[in-house]
Amino acid sequence: MIKFVLHKLLEIPIIFQIQQKVCNNYDAVLEEFSDYLKSSKKSIIEIGCSTANCATEIIDMKNNYYVGVDLDQNYIERAKKNAPYGNFFSMDARKLSFESEKFDIAVFNGVIHHMDDNLIISCLSEVKRVLKDNGKVLISEPVYSNNLLSTLLLNMDRGKYIRKHDEYKQLFKDFNIVREQFFKFSAHKFCSFVLSKKNN
Repeated sequence: MIKFVLHKLLEIPIIFQIQQKVCNNYDAVLEEFSDYLKSSKKSIIEIGCSTANCATEIIDMKNNYYVGVDLDQNYIERAKKNAPYGNFFSMDARKLSFESEKFDIAVFNGVIHHMDDNLIISCLSEVKRVLKDNGKVLISEPVYSNNLLSTLLLNMDRGKYIRKHDEYKQLFKDFNIVREQFFKFSAHKFCSFVLSKKNN
């Protein structure tokens, strides 16, 4: 019952935004991917941007072309208010309305554990299409650890597909894994991946 009520509350964009700001340390994500995100004049697409809380912390939208996409129109409307320098669209990431090879970077931050295998593979296929040949995909996702607080919070999470590190890797067979490692994100252990396109 508590989990159900919590999930319903988090469907309200302003409540979700507050929860994200209070509970998450996005500086850790920026540090994890600093080699790719601290540069400027890049075109960046984020899949599952929600209210753009993470994006406002890790991406300089004044000096980069940033696009955030999410299925939830209410989250998108909130994101537009939260990040006026970004470009936000309610869109299915399996059918992106952008030309091929448009983006330098694609970001998935804490979104893949909300998707089943078929859905994420379809999204990655479309991301591969819109990614430049030398582009990179940046992925960060939670994994279970020995931290009891983290385990409790992950068990309450709306994401139904929290995978093991190797299970995430299995989803990336159509890409080269440039780098993989772990980092601490708030109370959680996260795994991170940097992917590049395979030559056809």
